[in-house]
Amino acid sequence: MNENFRQCCVRLWRAEFCSPKDFVRRAAVIAFLFLVAHLAGLSEYTSFLSGTVPSPDTGWKLTIFFGLIYLVLYFAFVLLAPILLLAALVQRCVQSFLNRR
Repeated sequence: MNENFRQCCVRLWRAEFCSPKDFVRRAAVIAFLFLVAHLAGLSEYTSFLSGTVPSPDTGWKLTIFFGLIYLVLYFAFVLLAPILLLAALVQRCVQSFLNRR
């Protein structure tokens, strides 16, 4: 019960494949990567969708690369992470229901 944060993270990182802890871990990694990309300012590079370059120093290829990285992480954060958390919740509920029987 008195685990510190590091021990909790280590236990979460060693979760079995397709277990509720594994789904939560994957959602946390997606959230962390999106946070890093957002704090790095990659959201400015999504302007390639409208045909503009955020600054004249960056070329089209770099703008498209950074923009696509941000878009993939954004959609993973918005669509995939909630699905993983819901799957973890449902699987945990089913496991606890089956253990009671």
